[in-house]
Amino acid sequence: MEEKNQSQTAPRSDQKSDNASAARPAAVGLDIGTSRIVVADGTPGKETRSHLNAFVSVPCSEMAENVLKQRGMVYERNCKNMYVYGNDSDFFASFLDTDARRPMHSGLLNPQEEMSQHIIQRIIEMLVPRARRNETLCFSVPGRGENANGNLVYHEAVLKNHLQSLGYKAKAINEGQAVVFSELQDENFTGIGVSFGGGMCNVSVSFMSMPMITFSVPKSGDYIDRNVAEVLGERNSTRVRLFKEENLDLSRAPKDDMTRALHIFYEDVLQALIDRLRTEFKHSSQLPKVDRPMKVVLAGGTAMPAGFLHKFETMLRAEGDFPIEIAEVRMAKDPLTTTANGCYIAAMSEAR
Repeated sequence: MEEKNQSQTAPRSDQKSDNASAARPAAVGLDIGTSRIVVADGTPGKETRSHLNAFVSVPCSEMAENVLKQRGMVYERNCKNMYVYGNDSDFFASFLDTDARRPMHSGLLNPQEEMSQHIIQRIIEMLVPRARRNETLCFSVPGRGENANGNLVYHEAVLKNHLQSLGYKAKAINEGQAVVFSELQDENFTGIGVSFGGGMCNVSVSFMSMPMITFSVPKSGDYIDRNVAEVLGERNSTRVRLFKEENLDLSRAPKDDMTRALHIFYEDVLQALIDRLRTEFKHSSQLPKVDRPMKVVLAGGTAMPAGFLHKFETMLRAEGDFPIEIAEVRMAKDPLTTTANGCYIAAMSEAR
């Protein structure tokens, strides 16, 4: 017998705003990341909104469901389990001393999670109202890279189909290129955009808004958290992630095992990305001649720790034979919403 799913949502201010019947803009930008989903649509006072791209399952019981209702948590119930998803999943995972489950892994839909597509659709629907007309929505997708070719085709098609089912004219935008759209308008969208997400790092080398080189590196925030937890004998990576987000300063010498391990794996991620960028430049035959040094903009949650920008720039400039001349290296104005804003700019352009 088919199980019937039932979503339960308490009336909260963010949901009221998301589902309001007021006039909506004709363009939407959606950053579908491994750790967080962010929407940007120019709504006054709520230009961006976000939810964790995660969920926690618990066995069905009347007592557990009453607790969820009392706390106003967003969840879905079927015959066997209840699934707490979105922002509430972080609290519930900490309460249960476990890691939240992810609908996505390494930047793509997680094939190990049978609920991945269903949960990610529910989270998207919390943030993105159904289109009233043929509104344009641009959503982020990673660049091609190791283990991300055929899977990327499937990932993009599944998300596009769901967004079209909500009534949108949906178009995929490379995540690194979205950083360029958001941050390099004054440079005629010429430069290098790098998004350090939860599942992977995405890079776009853009010339006059045209992506000339795009790629992804399958190492980023989750890779750091997972490996630090493993070498320190932690049961799950949640403690590592919270420590990283609250305490890590990459400009200071490490004084304990946790910080030392975080420094090591951050440097590993940055070196892998810089090496790949160097290789792509050396082997690319598509790059036009640029008459001035290129700016580099960094974004994404993994780039948030203090000292990250300095460490990246130091490592980037450490070897003097980089294939092109690099100008300023800077952080995006709001690293957590940059990709969504870039997708929104692309959607506005498409809508015109």
